[in-house]
Amino acid sequence: MLSTKENLKQIEMDTIQQEPLFTELTPEAAATVEGGAIFTYTTKNIDPGSSLNIRPTPSTKLRPIGSIQRGETFKASSSVTKGFRKLFGRAGWVAAKFTQRVLNTSAGRIILT
Repeated sequence: MLSTKENLKQIEMDTIQQEPLFTELTPEAAATVEGGAIFTYTTKNIDPGSSLNIRPTPSTKLRPIGSIQRGETFKASSSVTKGFRKLFGRAGWVAAKFTQRVLNTSAGRIILT
């Protein structure tokens, strides 16, 4: 019988194998990602009532162009550029330190730390 830790590792590996890898994307989709794989993320360390800013570039120099609500899930690149992740399926970048990977499984949602 597998331990809880081994079970979670197996669920993670099964889910990773089902997620679209960078090499499986269309050329158009691949062009929007700065390397790495595309994974599902959620926000972390965001105060209640606050949101995560979406920036037009991987920098805080320009004004936000949108936001992601606390607890919302989104697709983004696994690679980090200047502390930011490139969003997938929408324009912009988010601060990587406020993101955490999520696995959606038949058993429910697992947040990876």
